[in-house]
Amino acid sequence: MAVKISFRDGKQEDLEFLFYLKTQTLKEYVAQIWGWDEDFQYDRHRHSVNPEVYTIIQASGEDIGCFAVEIHPDKLFLSVIEILPAFQNQGVGSRLIRDLIKQGEQEGKNIELQVLKVNQRAFQLYRSLGFATTNETDTHYQMLYSVNKS
Repeated sequence: MAVKISFRDGKQEDLEFLFYLKTQTLKEYVAQIWGWDEDFQYDRHRHSVNPEVYTIIQASGEDIGCFAVEIHPDKLFLSVIEILPAFQNQGVGSRLIRDLIKQGEQEGKNIELQVLKVNQRAFQLYRSLGFATTNETDTHYQMLYSVNKS
């Protein structure tokens, strides 16, 4: 049975939830690459994250994740998608990305994202949804979903 999800706009009060979400979804990957210093990460989060650019994902009224999409004249950039582990592997992320692909197709805009190389589960999900690797850094793959597939 698919999880019934809803959305709400992020607000300043979500700052703590967004940090908790980051620790639950990205801490192990950040620790593998750079190490995880809780105080540094929290301070950086508090000073650099604007909760109002996020959409909060809810299941039965409970906050379970977030995503953020930057809208550019020529593309959509999926800058963040994080879902609590208890709600992963239930189709939530796939559904959100498919909806973003539909939006890109309707607007004639490619979708771009980047993913940590050590996060192979996310990388494989993006590939399965039609994203191709276009570039890489020491730590990330840049990926593209082209709406103009011929």
